[in-house]
This record gives sequence, C-alpha cells and structure tokens, in this order.
Amino acid sequence: MLLAFCGSTAFAYPVKINYTDTVPEDVREQITERLPEEPDAESELHARRQARRARATVEGILNAYGYFDPKIDMAVVGEGDQARPELTVDPGAQFVVRQLLIRYVGYPPQDEDVETARTAISMQPGMPAVSAEVIDQERLIGRALRDAAYPYAEVIGREVIGDKEGKTISVRYTVRAGPRVQFGDIIIPDGLRTRDKYLFRINPIETGTLFDPAELALYNARLAETRLFNTALAKLSDEPSETLPDGTEVRDVQLRLTERKRNTLTLGAGFDTSEGFGIDAELLRRNLTGRGDLLIGTARLAQREIGLDVVWRRPNQLGYGQGLNLFASVFDEDTDAFNQQTGKIGAGIEVIKGPQFQYSYGVEARYIRQSGESARKDFQVLALNGSVLFDRADSLLDPRKGWRAEGRIRPTYAFSPDGPDSPYVRAVAQGRYYLPLSPEGRYVFAGRLRLGTLVGAKATDVPADDRFFSGGGGSVRGYAFQAIGPFDADDVPLGGRSLSEASIEGRARITDTIGAVAFLDAGSVSDTEYPTFDNLRVGLGVGVRYMTPAGPLRLDIATPLNPSDRDEAVQVYISIGQAF
Repeated sequence: MLLAFCGSTAFAYPVKINYTDTVPEDVREQITERLPEEPDAESELHARRQARRARATVEGILNAYGYFDPKIDMAVVGEGDQARPELTVDPGAQFVVRQLLIRYVGYPPQDEDVETARTAISMQPGMPAVSAEVIDQERLIGRALRDAAYPYAEVIGREVIGDKEGKTISVRYTVRAGPRVQFGDIIIPDGLRTRDKYLFRINPIETGTLFDPAELALYNARLAETRLFNTALAKLSDEPSETLPDGTEVRDVQLRLTERKRNTLTLGAGFDTSEGFGIDAELLRRNLTGRGDLLIGTARLAQREIGLDVVWRRPNQLGYGQGLNLFASVFDEDTDAFNQQTGKIGAGIEVIKGPQFQYSYGVEARYIRQSGESARKDFQVLALNGSVLFDRADSLLDPRKGWRAEGRIRPTYAFSPDGPDSPYVRAVAQGRYYLPLSPEGRYVFAGRLRLGTLVGAKATDVPADDRFFSGGGGSVRGYAFQAIGPFDADDVPLGGRSLSEASIEGRARITDTIGAVAFLDAGSVSDTEYPTFDNLRVGLGVGVRYMTPAGPLRLDIATPLNPSDRDEAVQVYISIGQAF
C-alpha cells in the first residue's frame, strides 16, 4: 500500500510520528498535546516500550474522534543508545452514527415525554461518531426529561456496537426516568423570625403545576439573595404526599433555612492627603419586622464631614424585585467650597430586574443651611429622582471584564427665603469598561467616562452639594478634593454646572494577593450648562492593591501634570475597592 505522507513531526519527546494526509490537523494537535515527554531511549528495548506507549495514546485519541479501525505501525530506528521509536499513522475511515436508541427501565415516561427525550438527541444518522458527542447525548436526554417533570431522570448505561465493514456505530442508552412529579405545598420550618408571608411572596412555584427545575432553582436563588440565611435550600420532599391516577407523584417543596445573626457591625476607614482621615461605622439589623427588611445605620466621622445616615430597605415589598426604601440623614460638612448642615428625608422604589439591570425612582426633601461663599443662605429643597444601572461586570469590588453604565436624573425645586427660588435639573451619566489582557485576568485595562449637567439655574442659586466639583481619590487623582473648577477671588471653589471626567488604568496582579496599577485621570468643571474641556486637569500616578476578602485595599500616589498655583506636587489616597 502506498502512503502519501504530508511530513513528520518532531516532538520534545523521542517518538517520531509520520502521518498520512488523511489525519486532520486538530487530531494532530491533540496527539502533540497528549503524548508524554520522555527521555531519550537508552536501548532498542527501551525505544520499543516508548513506541508501544505512544501507540496506545495515539489510538485512544483517534478513537475519540471516531477513527475506530486505525492502522498504526511501530518501528525502531537505529541501534543501542541511538535507537529511536517511530510510528506511522493511518487513521482509516471515520466511523459515522447508524442509530441512537433509548431503553427505559423502571417507571415508563408518558408517551409525549418519550418523544421529548428522543428529539433532545442532537446526533443524527450519518454524523461522525465523535466520542465526546456520543457521551454528551446522556446529558441532553437527562436534561430533557428533567425539564419534562422527571426530576430523578438519569442515564444509567450506554452500549456501543460497532460495524467495521460498514464503518458505523449504534448506541443504546439505558435510562431510568423515575416518576413524573407535580409540585405540592411549600413546607416552611417552624421557629423562624422571617414570616411565612414573605417567603411565599418571593416563591415562583405554583402548587399543582408539573415540576420545573428552573422554578426550583429560581426559588433557591431568591432565598439566597435575601441575605437573611446562612443556609437556604428548597428541595423536593423525599416521599410523595399523593400519587395521582396517571402515576404522577405530588411532592411538597421543603425549605431548609438557618437564619443569620440579626446584627452586623462593619467598620471602615480611608485617608488621602487633601481630605484627611475618615472613619465609617455601619450597623445592619436584619429582619426588623420579619418581612426580609434591613435597617442600615451609617455613622461617618471625618476631617471634613460628620453625619448619620439611616436607610430602611424593604425588599420585595411591592412584589418580587420591587422594594421600598425609606431614608433619613443629618450631616455637617466643612469643605474648602462650603460649610453646610443638611437634613434629608425621602422614599424610593427600587426595581431589580436581575443582576444585570435595575432602576429606581423616588422623592426627597432637604433642609440646607449653607455658608462660606459670602453670607449664610438657607434652602428648602424638594426633588424627584430616577436612576438606571446596567451591570455586565464580573465583580462588584474587583472587576476584570465586562462593563457598567448608569445614569441619574434629579428634577429639583429649591426654595430660599433669601431668594430666588430655583427650579433645575441635575443629570449624570457614567460608563466603565474592563478588558482582560490575559486569559486568566492577571492583566486588565480599565476605563471610565463620567459626564454631568445642571440645567435651569445659575450655580450660585443652587445648593452647593448639587453643583459639580472634581478632584480627589474618587475623580481626578493628583488634585486635592474640589480643586478642579471655578474659584472666587479668595480661592474658594465655587463648583460648576457641568462636569467631564475620564480615567484609564492598567492593572496587574503580581501575586494572588498583591496587585499594581498605573493610571491617568482627567477632569474639567465649567460654569456652562453642558460639559466642556475648559480648564482640563490631568493627573498621573501608580498604585498598589492588597487583595482581601472584602475587596482590594487601595493605595494610590498621583501627581498633577498641569497644576495650578494652588495644587500640591503629590497626593496620596488609601481606601477599599478599585478606584472604579
């Protein structure tokens, strides 16, 4: 027989393999990856043993691709310690599928479900008999039956019959379908603080319907995301509560729940050279009323800010994914731009459509006493607010791929006894993008763009904390807090009606716990209604990240590239989480 060779391949091990031109390239690549490295043969006997091991590996790979009758010739070239093993590989014809059959044992499925399982098979007669595809049909059959209300369905055997002359295989799968199941009642354990009514509210399962694995999985996910339980499991009961005339079993859904401690105290701290030290303490009380609610009180003590913020979150209050938030806060802020005391109350609806999309809307009222630009000025502010968030990033505190886009709008009416009253709209949009530069995500490019506008009133007629300021660890590093934008004659920041900021970062994970970044930030604040690039300030810096279970601990050092007379040469920032 005359073989047409397309060449030979030399490997890092001493086996030389000659292929016929009928060996596909992907098969050759698999052989290259799978053959073990070995030292040079010390004798002809040693070389023959190496050839036998290589032949067994090559034959297994060819079988996996449907070549069940290959011809693999062994030879030893050379003598003594110069002997080298050599294989000549002719895969022969690739076998194809003749037929795939299913045999049921135990409970026989309903006729329509038998057809459902049969049509789930993706391999058709005449297709290549690739082993991985033959095995994968077991997964498809089992999934189709489970989706058809047979939760205990499994493939328990596989028989493969080959026809060398016809170059075909026939496969018969043995399946134990188990009983068809209908959902019964939801059984909630006794002694829980969480009320039954709340657990029923987040339940997607309808009693009396056929078993659906997606609904059971969804209930488990909803129980977990409440963050009320250390253990949360919804499962079918071990025994049926009833068997219907057609053989369908009714099984209750049993909840296994272990509630978390009701109170959690969290402490945090930050520092940068312009804002100084800051300490935060958060007390979270779970299940205040037994309806899955969270009462969160946050106290902040910092060089520029002292205050208390209280939020009462009532998830799923208006139905699953629709929560009610009530909030109140009091703060005393003392910044370069303004000194003010603020009291705020409000309410909002938060709608969570899933982990990747949510939106909210609400109303708030504020009382503001402000001084610093000239004389004292009081405001009573009534505002509507709305926000939307698209989140396709893979992590909240340390994203390595994906993107986030969010927008906020706040129509506001500010009443001032000192006049004038000011209706205005404040809007902000921000996008963040994370691009992995290596398969394992050790190197990441990150970018951020933020734009803001304030329409309808002069900056001086708007409460200072509604104006735009830039500079600092959360915006443009290298510049002091509020150091970018218009200033008055006394070098007091005035804030503006528009904002533009952009950042890029290169992130590298040096070890599993240590990371490094290099970044470039830029930003501008203007007194025009829409963002411009007047007075654009650029900062450059490097940073170190220490990875903790709560997210990366961040240390950044930055310098301004086009500083004004009021800017320092270096700024230092310490915080938790990536900069964006």
